[in-house]
This record gives sequence, C-alpha cells and structure tokens, in this order.
Amino acid sequence: MNNSHQLKLKNPFFIPFIIILIFAIVEFFGGLWTQSLALLGDAWHMFSDAFALGLAMFAAYKMNKAVATGQNSKIELTVSIINAVLMAAVIIWIVIEAIERISYPREVVGSYVMIIALLGLIVNIVVAVQLHQDHGEKGLNHQAALLHVIGDLLGSVAALAAGLVIYLTGWLLIDPILSLLISFLLLIGVFNLLKNIWSAMAGKQTDVHHGHLH
Repeated sequence: MNNSHQLKLKNPFFIPFIIILIFAIVEFFGGLWTQSLALLGDAWHMFSDAFALGLAMFAAYKMNKAVATGQNSKIELTVSIINAVLMAAVIIWIVIEAIERISYPREVVGSYVMIIALLGLIVNIVVAVQLHQDHGEKGLNHQAALLHVIGDLLGSVAALAAGLVIYLTGWLLIDPILSLLISFLLLIGVFNLLKNIWSAMAGKQTDVHHGHLH
C-alpha cells in the first residue's frame, strides 16, 4: 500500500521525464544536423527539463517519505532553486549564441527544422497536459518542473516558426531573433519562480520565529 502510494507520487514526473529525455537526444542531433540555433537551444532546454523533472521526481519521493513539514519544504525549496538556476544558465547560453549568430549568420535547413520542431511541440503539449492533470497541487516543485516544460513548448513554437520563415524566405536572422524573444519570455518565468521561492523562504523564516516564541 505504501509502495503504491509512492509510485503514484512518482508517476506524474516519471513518464514526462522519459519522454523529454528521449526527445532531447533526437532534437540535439537534429539541431546539429540542420545548424538551427532555435532547435539546439530547445534541445539544451529539454536536457535541462529532463534534469529538472528528475529532481522533481526525487523531491516528490523524499517529501512522501519525510514526516516533518520543515524537512519537506526544505527539499522542495532546494530543488526549486536548482531548477531556477539551471533555467537561467540555459537562457544565458541561448542569448550568447543568438548574439553571435546575428553577427555571423549560419545556413539553416528550414524544412527539417520544421519537422523536428513540430514533433517537439506535440511532445511538449502531451507532457504539459499530463503534468497539469496528474499533479494538481501548486507546490514550488511542481511549478519549477512545469516552467521548464512550458519553456520547452515556447522553444518548439519558436523553432517551428523559424524553420517556416527560413524555408519560405531564406531569412536566416529569424532563427537567433526568435531565440532571443523566447529567452526573454523564459526570463520572466524564472523571475516569477524566484519571487515565489523568496516568499516561501520568508514564510519559513516567520514560522521558525513563531516556533521559538511558543
């Protein structure tokens, strides 16, 4: 009974973890082959997602095992902070690459970028829906994992749009420009997550002080 309850807690993160990891590998090699920054950026983001979902899965398991509330929130906070830092690192990488590609555009195979990006978009929609349905609670752990997946979804949309524009017009600058736009949107998500983490930490500090008072 206990084991089955733990499995239920793991399931919302386990299946998305496997799907994202497999497609990240496909998208990474697709990005190298087509020379698309939008695809490569999305692939790195998906690798960071797989790591984030792995951490979320670990945190859910630990939180289920832990009895003390303080221990639970400590694990959740730690995992959420790691995921926020990871997302920020991916954003910095994409911005640096995009600036370089604006100065020195690279040839991109638009048709293949569209096919891979469309598959990525379908994968990310499936994962986002599953996470949203299977994990109703609005904890920081869930929020951090969902932020990564939504970021991926936006990355797939950007890669798809970039591939279409390059295929139709041959305008290579659309690839880094859309990557910069997605990076900006992701940065807003990271700031919101960090704000919630800060609020949770402040709330925890208040609880500790009240505990000492009693």
